[in-house]
Amino acid sequence: MHKFNPNMHGHSGAPDPKNIVSYEVALKGKKQIAEGTYTFIFEKPKKFQLRAGQHVRMTLLNPTETDKEGDSRFFSIASTPQERDLVFAMRMRDTAFKRVLGQMQIGEKVKIQMRLDNPHGSFALHDDNSKPAVFVVGGIGIVPAFSMIKDAIERNLPHKIFLFYSNRRPEDAPFLGKLKQLAKQHSSFKLIATMTEPEKSAKSWQGETGKIDLSMLKKYIENFKFPIYYISGLSDMVSAIKTMLIDSGINEDNIRAEEFTGFNLNEIHGTMMHDATSPNRKSHILFALIALVIVAVVIMHVGAATTVFKNGFPFSLNNPLFYLMLGLMLIVIPFKFKHMWSFIHRKRKNQ
Repeated sequence: MHKFNPNMHGHSGAPDPKNIVSYEVALKGKKQIAEGTYTFIFEKPKKFQLRAGQHVRMTLLNPTETDKEGDSRFFSIASTPQERDLVFAMRMRDTAFKRVLGQMQIGEKVKIQMRLDNPHGSFALHDDNSKPAVFVVGGIGIVPAFSMIKDAIERNLPHKIFLFYSNRRPEDAPFLGKLKQLAKQHSSFKLIATMTEPEKSAKSWQGETGKIDLSMLKKYIENFKFPIYYISGLSDMVSAIKTMLIDSGINEDNIRAEEFTGFNLNEIHGTMMHDATSPNRKSHILFALIALVIVAVVIMHVGAATTVFKNGFPFSLNNPLFYLMLGLMLIVIPFKFKHMWSFIHRKRKNQ
């Protein structure tokens, strides 16, 4: 999982470059852990202060190919602070970044960057152990949850932990085997795995089926309004679960959602601030042009009305043509603004 779009990691303001640290780390190994999903194991730098649930920005060094998505991605770390290596897990989509990463040889390096002032945002286990922690996770969103659950168990934290883990099939579920082992060995951890398409699996499935919903939560959680909820997965899933929880009466302050905003590398490298090809600059130019178009549309309508009146249009409240023209303007202008807003919304979604 790479970017997630409700409680977000990072600050909304510009970060202080002094609070951003960079490391070059060497690849130590890679392994397939589910269909289309691999772990990549990198060396952990000395004095690297890892926190469970943390994410970093990974950048390829001198990649053999690139595409419009660029050479950097945000990734959660699957390993815990107690482990000797940095472990990342990811779906291997057909992009230049993933192809280059998949072809990396042992010993080759990538650059990782992290913020010191807020390395994990709201996605960190709460301190009040009287409140259970309920993770609601879909697919590759398991990565930060896996790190946090392992860390809590390794440190013998007294929190009661529930994990509702949704995948299409068992073959698609990263870390499912390890999670089952943890649940068997530790009574404080309850795993509720569910499959939405078990009939398409080559394996037999005896657990829950269907999407995670309120009835499933209530089935396993005695007082479902009491815990702290952690949601992680694709944007649509995160949004749907958060809305469901809020609508059921759960305080929004008790809901944490995994969304990556990271930090802006333009704050680190000043020359990039003026790069016209950067996504932020493109966005600013686009919206400036749209604003100019809107102003032009308004001026055109006002100009047309002024011309008509100057040429002798009978400006009279008793003239039905006056009301007809006024009505047309009131219909046409909002119609154009509606389509302009739809255009802006589509552009934002595509960025």
